[in-house]
Amino acid sequence: MRNFAKSLCLWGLTASIAALVGAASASAQQIGVYAGHTADGNAISFNVVTDAQGQPALADVSIQFTAGCSQTGSSITQHWHFFFSKGLPIMNGHVKHLENNPQLHLLNSLNFNSRQKVTGTTEARLPVLVAGKPAGSVQLCTSAKQAFEATLQSDNGSPFDHPGTARLKSPERTAILEWSSEGVTHQELRAQP
Repeated sequence: MRNFAKSLCLWGLTASIAALVGAASASAQQIGVYAGHTADGNAISFNVVTDAQGQPALADVSIQFTAGCSQTGSSITQHWHFFFSKGLPIMNGHVKHLENNPQLHLLNSLNFNSRQKVTGTTEARLPVLVAGKPAGSVQLCTSAKQAFEATLQSDNGSPFDHPGTARLKSPERTAILEWSSEGVTHQELRAQP
């Protein structure tokens, strides 16, 4: 009976350790640069870094999307690049990035499935002027929710070492917003809430 109790305790301890190791490895994030594509073929990339507390965080997100405009039957493709100087915390293998302003509503949801693979979804809505109509004529263009997959490309990247990338200049600001449309690149400093 005593041997049975000892075996049962050992089995319980082994199962607990295995569960902890499995949970830790399932949600572990590898620091570095990830790149991939959405289901409709648009590019997505992002950097995972270690924040000031030593925890994994999202340092930037670069996303391209194609949004259909129902009023004119046309579509628009845009590229946006967001930088987060303090990082967006990755909690239990998940992080969400919401950009909600008059220029763009964008929701990115990232799930770290393994140390080198990330899956998730992205969706966007933005107002676009209607060509040939008065200045107040705006239509809503929408990129439906797209699944994406990204894999680790490099483990030594930084969002601020790419050629031509803007750098944070004001410590009171926490993000740089960069977007391009019709071949023109725009950048602005943006405080995060």
